[in-house]
Amino acid sequence: MEVLYEQFIRERQYLLNVSEKTVGAYRWAWRAFEPALKGKPTVSKAEVLLRVAQLREEGLSAVTVNTYTRSVNAFANWMFKEGHSQTLTKIPRLKEEHKVLQTFSDAHIERLVSFRGKSFGEQRTHLLACMILDTGVRVDEALSVERSRDINLDELLLKFRNGKGRKERHIPFSMQMRKLMFRFMQQWMPTYGDRLFYSGQGDKLIQRNALRDFKALCKQLSITGVRCSFHTMRHSFAVAYLRNGGDVFRLQRILGHNKLDMTRRYVNLQTEDLQAVHQRLFVV
Repeated sequence: MEVLYEQFIRERQYLLNVSEKTVGAYRWAWRAFEPALKGKPTVSKAEVLLRVAQLREEGLSAVTVNTYTRSVNAFANWMFKEGHSQTLTKIPRLKEEHKVLQTFSDAHIERLVSFRGKSFGEQRTHLLACMILDTGVRVDEALSVERSRDINLDELLLKFRNGKGRKERHIPFSMQMRKLMFRFMQQWMPTYGDRLFYSGQGDKLIQRNALRDFKALCKQLSITGVRCSFHTMRHSFAVAYLRNGGDVFRLQRILGHNKLDMTRRYVNLQTEDLQAVHQRLFVV
């Protein structure tokens, strides 16, 4: 089974051109379900479900387990299509609790946007935060931006290639964002390469280090009561976009979601959010 799983990953990587993140997800799924897969002739639904129960008992969330089983289902489907299995095994999804996604408050966003850093690191972190709040892009997409290739200051457009599925898309940004980028690029230039967000002399900024700096900025600005993460900023953009009259189809394109169902979550959670606020304010 281990050999077939590696072959499955290689074919996905080199024939379907899946991203490194997806390859990583396949490997994490193998680690999680190795007791149910290693040494077995085929994917057994009973053994995988038993492992699902064990993972839940170990404290893994339904969302995390579903992420793993999605990879296992992809592998089982590949096994069936390639003739390695006589039956198509499909692991059902666990029911997930739909919580209201955390977002930054208007006061939080005002503090972030109004911040004026003095050092290169502070200005870089501020620009990165503003880009995600202004466009809703994934942090790795933002960190991959190249100045001459991906930024069009005249038409106020950013070009991204590194999203899921590696599909190119163009996303508009605001006039204020243009001012921030222009000033930053005039003041800070890498010695080599063309990265907008660089470390050292021109290397791509590591996401872990970018998050560390962002958390430090939030602490400096006394932003509390919310998870200080790039994903929270992405959620904040999506909810603000819908609240200001944006439609779910354009939002899907901006966020780079392959399926509309993923984007619809923001609509549903936004409704629940408004209902929750209503219940807190109007209790009779």
